[in-house]
Amino acid sequence: MVSLVMSPMKLMSMSLMVIGTVLSVSSEELVGVWLGMELNLYGFLVIMNPDGHYIPEPCVKYFVVQSTGSILMLGGFVLLMQQFVAGGLMMSVVGTVLKSGISPLHSWVPSTIKNSSWLASGLMLTWQKVAPLILLSMIMPLGGMWTVIGLMAMIGAVGGLNQNSVRIMSAYSSFVHTSWMLLGLTWSTVVFMSYFLVYSMSVGLFFYGCSLMNKLSMMSQLSGAASGMGLMMLMGMPPFLGFLAKVLVFLMSSSAIIVLCIMGSVISLKYYIDFFYSMVMSSLIDKNKSEVKAMWMLVTSMNLMGGALILVSFL
Repeated sequence: MVSLVMSPMKLMSMSLMVIGTVLSVSSEELVGVWLGMELNLYGFLVIMNPDGHYIPEPCVKYFVVQSTGSILMLGGFVLLMQQFVAGGLMMSVVGTVLKSGISPLHSWVPSTIKNSSWLASGLMLTWQKVAPLILLSMIMPLGGMWTVIGLMAMIGAVGGLNQNSVRIMSAYSSFVHTSWMLLGLTWSTVVFMSYFLVYSMSVGLFFYGCSLMNKLSMMSQLSGAASGMGLMMLMGMPPFLGFLAKVLVFLMSSSAIIVLCIMGSVISLKYYIDFFYSMVMSSLIDKNKSEVKAMWMLVTSMNLMGGALILVSFL
């Protein structure tokens, strides 16, 4: 079960992560962007294995991948400062793509997510994407961005089929959602942040419910309700908030690449529904419905408030 009480080490690491991302996003200098990502990396490595209870393999793999991406980024930034624009831009794009875990350098994400803790997995799929995606939207040519969006939508949809691991399924699901976020980012930062907040809330709710699970069955109604509500929001089914976020991106986009994003979301419904019926519905069959009602009320209010915020953004 996820504890709400954090140790000083975790609190310091989380603070370092937040500071690093904010520094990267707000910095006007390339060195500041790189430094912020490095601070974020150091903080996140502690979160991945704070007590030494988890397998060290994902920590090592994540460190190697991120370090390689950082070296490529730094080399690209140096070349850009020396006016070698073509070579510097290519190295910077490759390093950023590797660090963000998007196609075609995405293969490390599912294997790293598989053996990580629920907290580390959730952060890897959400907060750790913010700075690399924003930087990528600034340095990657628009044609390359369309290609990446289409590949992410299709790889995430097809790759998640017939997956038995919830974490691996979530990794491939994140590819589909990343294609929507990148598409929104090409048009408006506000649209990207709206979709990102909805996606982060959905993943947090879903992973919180999964963290309460036993290996064989749900431990409580609350875990089943949390997983079910988070999963419905990830599906993007109306009237849940995930659907409104997709509608927002759809209305803002005028590119034909939106068709691939929609196809990816439709195909991904298959493994969402499989998991929903196999693991969640069974946990909702119980005489005491108080916890489930409380979760329904919480998520419904969150969806209503989020929907109101999205509607206000159009005014």
